[in-house]
Amino acid sequence: MKGVGNSPADREGMTNKPIVACAGDWNLFCTLEQPLVAAIPQDSCEWRRSYGRITKFVYLEATFVKFNKDKTQSDLNLLKRPIFHIYWTDCLDVEYYKTTLREDIEVWIKHLEKNNITDWMIVLVETYDIRKTNKLLPRTTVLDKIKGDFAAKQTEDRFISVINPIKSEARSAESWRALVAKVRHFILVAYNKALIKFEEYMREQREKRNDPEWDFCKYFILQEQLAFVLEMLGLYEEALVQYDELDALFSQFVLNSNIAESPKWLETFRQPITSWQAVRLTSLVPQNLRELIIKKKASLLDFRSYLFQRQSAMLLLTFKPWEIASRCLTTVHNTLVELSLLSAHAVDGAAACWAHLACAETLRACERISSTNSALEACTNMNAPLLHNAKDKLHELGKLCGLLPGSPEPTSEQLHLVVMLSAGMGDSEPNNQQTSTDRLKEALCSKKSFQQYYLELAELAMGTYKHIGRLRFARTIGRDLAAFYSELGETSKAVVFLMDALRSYEEQGWKDLAAQTRLELIAAAKKMNDVDRYAKLSARIASTAELEILVRNFYFEEMLKTIRENLADKQESVLTELNDCFKLVSAELLPSERDVYITDNKVQCRLVIESDMPKDVLCTRAAIGTEAHQDKPTEKRTPVKNYKTDLTVSTASQANSPRKTVDTAETESNTLVTSIRLDDLKPKNPLLNPMNISSKLHYKEDNTLQKATVECQNPKLPLRRSDSTKYRKPSATVRNSYEAHFENENIIIHPGSNDIVVEYVAKKCGTFKLGQVSLLIEGKLEFLSNALIAAKMGYEVETQGISVYLNKVEPKKDLVAGLEHDMELVVTSGSSKIEEGATILLKTSTGLNIRFSEDECPMSRELSIPIQAIEPFQTTKIPLRLFASLQPRREKSIEHTVWLTCPWWESITEVPLHFSPPMIASWRLLTSNTRKFIHVTLKSSVAHFIQFILADPKLQCDGNNTVSDLNPKNSGELVVASDGTTASLMWELLKDPLVKAGPMKATFTVQYRPVNEDTSRTFSCPFDIQDYTTLFVIRTKLEPGKGSDFCRASQVCCLQLNLQRVNETEHTSLMYEVLADQTMWAVLGRTAGVITMESSTAEGQCVSLDVMPLGAGYLPLPAVRLSKYIARDANARDTSAHPRLEPFSPGQVYHAGKAKQVHVLPPAPKEHLDITV
Repeated sequence: MKGVGNSPADREGMTNKPIVACAGDWNLFCTLEQPLVAAIPQDSCEWRRSYGRITKFVYLEATFVKFNKDKTQSDLNLLKRPIFHIYWTDCLDVEYYKTTLREDIEVWIKHLEKNNITDWMIVLVETYDIRKTNKLLPRTTVLDKIKGDFAAKQTEDRFISVINPIKSEARSAESWRALVAKVRHFILVAYNKALIKFEEYMREQREKRNDPEWDFCKYFILQEQLAFVLEMLGLYEEALVQYDELDALFSQFVLNSNIAESPKWLETFRQPITSWQAVRLTSLVPQNLRELIIKKKASLLDFRSYLFQRQSAMLLLTFKPWEIASRCLTTVHNTLVELSLLSAHAVDGAAACWAHLACAETLRACERISSTNSALEACTNMNAPLLHNAKDKLHELGKLCGLLPGSPEPTSEQLHLVVMLSAGMGDSEPNNQQTSTDRLKEALCSKKSFQQYYLELAELAMGTYKHIGRLRFARTIGRDLAAFYSELGETSKAVVFLMDALRSYEEQGWKDLAAQTRLELIAAAKKMNDVDRYAKLSARIASTAELEILVRNFYFEEMLKTIRENLADKQESVLTELNDCFKLVSAELLPSERDVYITDNKVQCRLVIESDMPKDVLCTRAAIGTEAHQDKPTEKRTPVKNYKTDLTVSTASQANSPRKTVDTAETESNTLVTSIRLDDLKPKNPLLNPMNISSKLHYKEDNTLQKATVECQNPKLPLRRSDSTKYRKPSATVRNSYEAHFENENIIIHPGSNDIVVEYVAKKCGTFKLGQVSLLIEGKLEFLSNALIAAKMGYEVETQGISVYLNKVEPKKDLVAGLEHDMELVVTSGSSKIEEGATILLKTSTGLNIRFSEDECPMSRELSIPIQAIEPFQTTKIPLRLFASLQPRREKSIEHTVWLTCPWWESITEVPLHFSPPMIASWRLLTSNTRKFIHVTLKSSVAHFIQFILADPKLQCDGNNTVSDLNPKNSGELVVASDGTTASLMWELLKDPLVKAGPMKATFTVQYRPVNEDTSRTFSCPFDIQDYTTLFVIRTKLEPGKGSDFCRASQVCCLQLNLQRVNETEHTSLMYEVLADQTMWAVLGRTAGVITMESSTAEGQCVSLDVMPLGAGYLPLPAVRLSKYIARDANARDTSAHPRLEPFSPGQVYHAGKAKQVHVLPPAPKEHLDITV
């Protein structure tokens, strides 16, 4: 039987079956036995158990025996005694029943009652005769008689009639199925009763376990009967519980015996161990071991083998091979501890043999049974520890028997031990397959077989550990293999395993283990005469803080000795990682004196390196490699002075200084840093990332809380193998190119922190990135680090060409036209030398002249400037004088250009210059009736402070026009300054007021000079005067309303407009508009109108308007605007045309009352008002 609910076709190894005793007609039963035995296990049966236990559906088999009244069995024997009784008869004659059969049945039932047997059944087998089917049925049958004589209320269902299936198969199907179902049901009922009694007795015996006479072996056999019955019924898990209880009970007794008085029965298991055979993991019961337990002759290993075999049998039947593997390791460990506690005598190596065979047999059983992928994966997880333990026990046996590599030939005692161990393991099974016992015996026979078997187990265990992700155990086995290979003389293989272990220890921070592994590696390197590895490991061990200082000093001297004696003749240096002995704390590019790095100049970098060496060491050369930065370059220019007239030109591509600020448009990937601390660049261990864990509440169907769990959303991501991730740091033991590099030589590096400055003379321009760091110790041992490569630390080098600056001597002052200014031509040689004889040619635009400051020669538009020889990064200045002529134009800004022609440039360069006029003149035409006045105002717009002295102002008009100078003659000097001081001048235009004048051109001139100069220059400003003759005069007058003598607020008044033409004009249609301040006046009625002035008369026209003053006081009269009214052309075809207005020019309309004010009285009091009835 394979388990609950499994069909009996898969059952194997069942030696016990329920026994059913048959009485009555034995020959009749023999004819029915075969179909009945075959029919019982064909279907399951529900077993309802007592004490509220779970209902099970089980498959039954049965063994039928002949009833023997002389043979009785105890109720405590569940396996050998019949559990159920059946009486068979085929009697159909009532008379025969009365005379013979009744008495026989009565004797049978009394015998059962005498032995307290209540589980029985009577079966009447009938033969179906087709010839009697039409006859009348008898009034009373034999079955009725039997029921009447022997049946009670509770036993009526125990009498059954069945048609013989042998003689009438078709008619007997239903009755036969009923019989089989009844047999199944009554067998289970019988077992339920028997187990209740048996468990009560078993519980009584367990309670007596502290009695001196209590015997564990007897109790073991007693409780095992319950396990056998449960196994027989297919309840393998419950049967396993029984064995687990016995296991726990025995272990507790053994543990207690170490601290309390040992019971007598425990002496049985202290007897010398003579057999350590392999455990046979099958479902069959090892009867030989069971007999030893019954006879109290079993040793501890015999008992443990039997118990583990039975536990494994239950697990095999439930298809749980991984559970067998898990229990095997626990059983082996517990057994070895119990051997020590009980002080059971055994041959040296016997326990190791037994443990090894137990692990090996378990592995074979798991391999044999694990047919599905899920079972195979579960077994793999548990097989790795078994392989590890088997390997360790085999190593222990090899040590005892002298089979380890490097050991001398086995002695006679060791050979005798091998014979004894082989004898204790017993003979293997008589089959063609090689068993675990055969393999172990073969391994103990010779060193070669032992080594082959040991390596097979070790490599299989290591591979299995790696497969399930338990790398630390794999590395532990690797170290064992390294020691094994080292003894074999295959040191190169040992080094491979030691390096794997060392890498894991370093990644996971096991510093002490890493230090011990390095000591093993250096011993292997010395054995292999690997000078390079020996030197590197000596340096690494000398820098290991976890070791004693004496050990570190010893290997420091070994490092120096190896370098000087063994590496002196080597041309190339030995490469190793810098982090092994030194720590690169920080790196910083030192700023240049000129804020930019220039070709043919030094670039310096400061390294802060922490040395773990115990003593001072000579660094022959410290270097940092450089490489061109591959990111897309951005346009960069050398910064220029922020003056309006400055010029900066370079013969090579310009670049910013390394101490630049990053432009916001640049991406972060293009940014190079100039200093960094390496602690910020440590690779992040993905195993330290926070796991994506969330809590989850589970509720029952009635919404009550069932449980709370914590779940990882994606456990495969954080729990994957670390060796398969990118966390493994890249090796730096490959030397990069040092074609262009920073360098410093012969530096003493002290223990602790050291500042090292390395420098490099830049030969090329461009952007460069720092690369690999190299420290060459004693000229042969080179330490490399790639830490700066990922840091994106770099600098930019530019080739600075010859620059020319045209600067103002006083940069904060504007250039002013009409004044001479001091300038200077600044020439900077850059990174190259300017030879003697170079000349710069300056040409200016029209109106701009230039000369040397020291020469008194006249100014010109061209100037040739010789340049003296200049060393690199030197500057020379040539003083110049500029003068921009002041043109008679009204301009606020004057632009000029200087063209520079240099021998170092391919093209002519323009320098734009911006000049401001010294002053600006503005004019206004003023009118008084028909008289005209010209008002001129002078002001300075120069940005910096400057004062001008004015003299001899003049206004000249063309033609017959003359002016009268109204300016005072003895008023002193006029001053115009840029702080807002202005000068105003006035002239009257002399002309006939009744004659219309045409356009007039005028020119204003004045002599000016700065306050600090004596030379005066002329400032002139032309302007045109048009439409300045007075055409109309408007007069306004306010009169009180009717019945009032005064103008009062809130009363209507009359505004009289008088318009008079004083000169000839073609504009006769005019529009007037009254523009009143709405806060002072309210115009009643219309505010505008059109009037026509006859050209033949000079009489004026009057217009009256009603207005109301809104307040009292002196109010200005409303303003009046006069415009030209142009009517729509009547002949025009465009019907959408409208009349339009055009304004008069200033001076053509004179408003005589513009400055008048009228006195408006407050409103009259109410008591003064006349009341008319």
